[in-house]
Amino acid sequence: MSKIVKLGLILFAITAVTGLILGAVHTMTLEPIREAQAREKNEALASTLPGAQNFRQLEIDGEGGGISEVYEGEGGGSVIGYNFTVTPKGYGGLITLVVGVNNDGRVMDIKILNHSETPGLGAKAGEPAFAGQFREKLADELAVTKTPPESENQIQAISGATITSTAVTDGVNAALKYWRDRLKDGAAGNKNSEEAY
Repeated sequence: MSKIVKLGLILFAITAVTGLILGAVHTMTLEPIREAQAREKNEALASTLPGAQNFRQLEIDGEGGGISEVYEGEGGGSVIGYNFTVTPKGYGGLITLVVGVNNDGRVMDIKILNHSETPGLGAKAGEPAFAGQFREKLADELAVTKTPPESENQIQAISGATITSTAVTDGVNAALKYWRDRLKDGAAGNKNSEEAY
């Protein structure tokens, strides 16, 4: 019996020390991970709304329709557009992307921040061959097509990943709808929060 107790105490000691080490490593890496995520977010805001240097987070007005964050982008002392963080549901789960829309309602660019789509299929959504199709699109609503686009509002789906392609396009459409319904005429005026990037 004492041999079992001794082995149990040894196992407990090893587990306790391992747990303390893992806890310390977790604590030490929290801040660098948070800083890396903030840096990635800032880069996404800047790349999807060229010309903007300052970003101020706005309160989401009513139902966001899949929009989790809205930023007002300023450049040269005036608002040049808005960034939207949207989270549409793809094939493998939620896709987090940033959509930049200028004051004319033109999608300037998109940047996928996070996804769990199938490697080799839906994971291609962040590649220029697909994501680049959204750059400088001016349309009220975009549609996915399996064939080469025949009009300005069409986006060609990734072969074998129509669900992912549709999800990303739905996210962009949600941003365009929010812009049209709530920001197009400067409706954001009094809803600014204090958080700036």
